[in-house]
Amino acid sequence: MSASNFSGSSSPLCLVPVKNGQPTKDDIYQSFRLTSKVVAVTGLNRPIIFPSNRGGVWTIDGSGAYVPFGGDFPNHYLDEYASDASGDVIGVSWKLGVFRLRAGSKEFERLYAADGKPFIHPFSTAYVERLGGTVISDNSGLYLLRPSGAVERLRWDESVGGKSPGRVFDLPELRLLLFTAEGYVYAGDDEGNLSIFDKGFDGVEAARVTDDGNIFLKRGQAEGEVVPWPPKDLTILPAKQGAHTYENFEGIETYVGTLVKVHGKRISVHLPWRVNTPPMEFPGGTIVANAGPDGLYTLDSEKTWEPVDHSREIAGNIIHLFQLPAENEALLVNGREGLFLLVKKSDPRAVSCLR
Repeated sequence: MSASNFSGSSSPLCLVPVKNGQPTKDDIYQSFRLTSKVVAVTGLNRPIIFPSNRGGVWTIDGSGAYVPFGGDFPNHYLDEYASDASGDVIGVSWKLGVFRLRAGSKEFERLYAADGKPFIHPFSTAYVERLGGTVISDNSGLYLLRPSGAVERLRWDESVGGKSPGRVFDLPELRLLLFTAEGYVYAGDDEGNLSIFDKGFDGVEAARVTDDGNIFLKRGQAEGEVVPWPPKDLTILPAKQGAHTYENFEGIETYVGTLVKVHGKRISVHLPWRVNTPPMEFPGGTIVANAGPDGLYTLDSEKTWEPVDHSREIAGNIIHLFQLPAENEALLVNGREGLFLLVKKSDPRAVSCLR
């Protein structure tokens, strides 16, 4: 790359070591095993972190330490969470039931056990404001959890969708729900009418509506798929009319070593050498590129890259970036030596940055 692609100054972000964030014998002394999965939930001001080996569920607390999450809550790898309009967080666990974290509270409360009254095995959830509550998929059917805690059964058309709904995704701009189950994806309206949206085992990891009213699907890889809506050809399943896109679910598009656009705004900037994954957005809009063993870079207003101080020193051959809840105003970095928070140099936490 040309030297003109680099600013010559350092990034406005810096790395703060996470307390207790170093791998131990329980992690086979390998840092990447500390963060098998990191979940950031709107309304929950700390991440839910699943390690690979040490067991339990962990978080980064208010003091910046890697600690057990604590309390009774949906704590299995595939459990799901949804945030409602009041800031409450609803969590569902196939094994443990349905939970709620009230806005401002520190621990979840269990509303319903997975005992058949009414839930047998709740496993997916999405807040649907227009229905006035949180939709929950269960082995026994589809339910609506009201803010009061009351539960209502929603219509689920077994003649189309089989015995039980799968994962649920809300597309509020289209007043549409998507369900994935048993090799199918179904589209459902607010009255419970179902139609087949896709057939096959590609599944859906996430879904959103694009600015022009189409459906963006994340299929489990970095790139996505855009499905025109409403379908142009009623004789073909809607998803089969979709087209691949190099834009990722977060709205960042890269192509052949170039950052092409962010949230629809065209940029066209060469990425630093060794950047093989789409850049990530720091809270507030700064773009962070992960160059693996070469460390981290941020993009400045002049469209040049600035290295994050000491990031190459902690990178080794593997470095991972994770989004945290917006309240954290940080990204979580898993490097060779352990866990770090990437924060602004103007942040009070920056006094502990690597020097």
